[in-house]
Amino acid sequence: MSYIVLARKHRPQTFDEVVGQEHITELLKKTIQADRLTHAYLFCGPRGIGKTSCARILAKSLNCEQGPTLKPCGKCPACVEIAKGTSFDVLEIDGASNRGIDEIRTLRENVKFAPNYGRYKIYIVDEVHMLTAEAFNALLKTLEEPPEHVKFVLATTAPNKVPATIISRCQRFDFKRIATKTIVDELSRISKKEKFKVDQEALYAIGKAAQGSLRDALSILDQLSALSDKGIVTDDVFSMLGLVETQLLFDLAGALGEKDCSLCLDVLEKIIDKGKDVKQLARDITEHFRHLMVIKVGSKSKNLESMGKLIDYPNAIKDMLFAQSKKFTLKEILTAIDMFIEAQDTARVVDSIRMPLEVAFAKLTYQGEPSDMKPAVLKKLSDQAVEQKMESARGFSPADVLRDKKGQVDISGPGRPYEEGEKQETDDEEEEPLGPQENAVGDLDTLVAQELGPVKEQKEAALDLHKVKKVWDALTHGISRERMSIATYLQSGVPYDLTGARLTIAFPMECKFQKETLEDAHNVEFVQRVFSELLKAPVVVKYLIVENCAPQEETENVKGVLETFQGKVVNRWHDES
Repeated sequence: MSYIVLARKHRPQTFDEVVGQEHITELLKKTIQADRLTHAYLFCGPRGIGKTSCARILAKSLNCEQGPTLKPCGKCPACVEIAKGTSFDVLEIDGASNRGIDEIRTLRENVKFAPNYGRYKIYIVDEVHMLTAEAFNALLKTLEEPPEHVKFVLATTAPNKVPATIISRCQRFDFKRIATKTIVDELSRISKKEKFKVDQEALYAIGKAAQGSLRDALSILDQLSALSDKGIVTDDVFSMLGLVETQLLFDLAGALGEKDCSLCLDVLEKIIDKGKDVKQLARDITEHFRHLMVIKVGSKSKNLESMGKLIDYPNAIKDMLFAQSKKFTLKEILTAIDMFIEAQDTARVVDSIRMPLEVAFAKLTYQGEPSDMKPAVLKKLSDQAVEQKMESARGFSPADVLRDKKGQVDISGPGRPYEEGEKQETDDEEEEPLGPQENAVGDLDTLVAQELGPVKEQKEAALDLHKVKKVWDALTHGISRERMSIATYLQSGVPYDLTGARLTIAFPMECKFQKETLEDAHNVEFVQRVFSELLKAPVVVKYLIVENCAPQEETENVKGVLETFQGKVVNRWHDES
């Protein structure tokens, strides 16, 4: 007899043998017990999780000689033929290859005939979403009112592509991805039955790689079982699938925690030398920091055990994650995740993931350049910085805030210039000195404040809170050109107060995450730089949580359009690509 792959050899034959879908099997069993069978079922869910297996078991339960029964005997001719796929009463149809209207017309003609020897004639249509629109229309009436001896079981991995008219005629069952722990337990049981020698960590690696699909996990185990008679170890799994070893991820994260960019690049080179896929590394290191985030949040809420259930790793790995999470603050972890996601987005543009990853490592480990310049040079730079800041204060105009190749948007109009000899007003009181993170221009202005003391700002001719609110969308649009995620977070807040150069942005209570992310030192420096460039004046941003924070009001023109068409704002920026 030819070799049978594990996925077929260990296919469940009863509802009790189905793994990870108890919410489906229990409901089907109660339906059979109560004799409340419907004429059509729709099984939805990802690949390899038991949709077709449940359809076959349902068919056997209905047509078994002892049925309808919850446990088909598996020995009568009906059960045997259904298991082999040779039954004349249970027809499995591939929706991808029988998707035309002619095939559905043939099906409509055949449903009129009674079953050969079973109680029901059952049609199992796999990947039903592949049928054409005409085929779906031809199936509608038959699916709604089939003969009493006909049952339909439709299976699909894309229920969103199935017409609503079809879904409304079926009882829908949503299958879920199988938990990694459940897959590992099933792989362990099958390995013992097949007399495979497999490390527990190797089973976890297979379970994670399967991404919730038991069939994929069995296929990986089947392939690995042929590698060696000595057994399957974790390195075999990582080598075959091109995954990055867990220890290398800990090494890379450890180097980031120590702010050692050189060590990060060495670990990256080691991973590449092992032949690993750098794109997979980007995904793996992002997931690793996601695990650190879960552990960090769990430890803060004193609910580490429940948070640990969100991480599909053995307890030994969870302990290592817990130890490593102490080297990072939650803000640093979130910043790292944001950097890695941004690197993957950049890779689509530059057609390479290695360089964006290396840049992300450099940004995450950068601690500033050593100050080794001579005092005379520092004094010259300080004078230049003061002169630039004062020039920006005198020359500010909120007009021309947003200007691109597609035209010019003049939002606020030109500011009134001072006549020759006219005295400019100044603030009665000096602003309090700004801290390093509050500085509008960056590290250079911090240096100026240290060398020369606080610099009294000149009052800008046209800069006030009303004008900033008026150009708020233009300001966030400027941010979106470089960092779309930061712009989206800023749109959750509104300009709240403007005192001198300090712009306070308010957020509602439910936007604490956006506020904390924006308060990261890198993001603060970035937002201040762009705002200062667009407003032609130094700006210091501060973020604040306000209980009754009112959203940004739309202009009268926008309000009129929204009221006329009963619409809502879904995007404030256009695509310039």
